[in-house]
Amino acid sequence: MKNLFVVIFVCLSQLTTAQTDEQGYEVEPRILSAYHGLDALPPRARVLCRAMAGGEDGMPLTFSVQIDDASLSPDGFVVETSAGELVTPICATLRPAMEPLELRTVLLVGTFGTAQSPPQAVEIVGQLQDAKGNSLQGLRTETITTLEAGPSLVFAEQFSPDTSGLEGECTDETAQAILLTWEGGVTGPQGAALAEAQRKAVSVALDSGEQVHPIALGDDDPDNHVVACLAEDSPAVSVSVEAGFFHDPGDDANPATAVKVQSR
Repeated sequence: MKNLFVVIFVCLSQLTTAQTDEQGYEVEPRILSAYHGLDALPPRARVLCRAMAGGEDGMPLTFSVQIDDASLSPDGFVVETSAGELVTPICATLRPAMEPLELRTVLLVGTFGTAQSPPQAVEIVGQLQDAKGNSLQGLRTETITTLEAGPSLVFAEQFSPDTSGLEGECTDETAQAILLTWEGGVTGPQGAALAEAQRKAVSVALDSGEQVHPIALGDDDPDNHVVACLAEDSPAVSVSVEAGFFHDPGDDANPATAVKVQSR
């Protein structure tokens, strides 16, 4: 049990390095995660990219800030492999995470390496901007999560359940909604809808000291965002998820994961 608490503490502390303002919001844009799958994307990925994406790799790149879609271009990104090859994606899109409160995950599509020469870094080389017009050029990550590792939580933000963009996601008993952002798209096992098992796997620590489960999970579509609906008024402080309940498109299950909640 002691080791479990240590793991959760480390997971939470990893998200405290960025500068925050007086309300606790991050003021320094950064790349939260790069999630690489060697599995070839299915032909339907062309609907997302409007390009010949079938058979290519997919790499969701998640940011601490929302992205200005108009500034998005494939040649604004470079993926570096362990062999030293520099790869420009053939597609960069915010789809499918295009709802108003999402817009922070860029799906990169291209041939980003092999098992023998995997990607080792991603860098913003073009004029990509966040939703406030700040330049993200020069941001770089050398931490690439492989698809086989399973998706982890990278961001969580608290909203009032009546916030525009959350209509119909939670029940009438909801006092607060926590928008959870994963490294990649999540579902139940084998693409199943999120169900009771996933709800009970999510635990939320409240400012009051309580640990509660959501009364419901909303936004059940195959992107990387899930809404945890809470009945309690005490502000959410952190969210943890048990291993093995949320699956990525390759059916890889999540490890135990935890994240602090950005509160409004």
